[in-house]
Amino acid sequence: MRVTHDGRDFPPLRAGFEWSRAQFGELLDALSDHRTRTIRVEVREHDGSIFTDIIHATRHEHTDVDSPAPGATRRARHRPMRQLFEVRGSGFVPGEDVAVALSISGAEGSANGTARAVIDLSQLVDHRSEVVLIGRVSGVIISEFVSS
Repeated sequence: MRVTHDGRDFPPLRAGFEWSRAQFGELLDALSDHRTRTIRVEVREHDGSIFTDIIHATRHEHTDVDSPAPGATRRARHRPMRQLFEVRGSGFVPGEDVAVALSISGAEGSANGTARAVIDLSQLVDHRSEVVLIGRVSGVIISEFVSS
């Protein structure tokens, strides 16, 4: 696999190796500086087809854990218990970003190509909802219905 970045060859991170499809997640991390920069990716296949995508920088939310809001302890006592639901799937590219439908959260493929998402059911309006894992590189889609 030949890789260019801004018109220049982009060599593998390890000398003596070549980029391969199995390293696509690692390649995207290197090109996007570990998801700190948004990049446009264009993949040209041998059959002439072209795949284009935008890989967005990861957002990092900062919360101040040391200073809870006034009355937070009281509210916590009256908050309902969390119900968690887990969706698992396989077939993802190792290291690939995996989207979790309903825009609740995201997941990442593990080294063996699996992904995992844990969902707080109190965030779902309708407990008869569908949760979907979508591999952003592999295109793998795992779908599971949540019932109350």
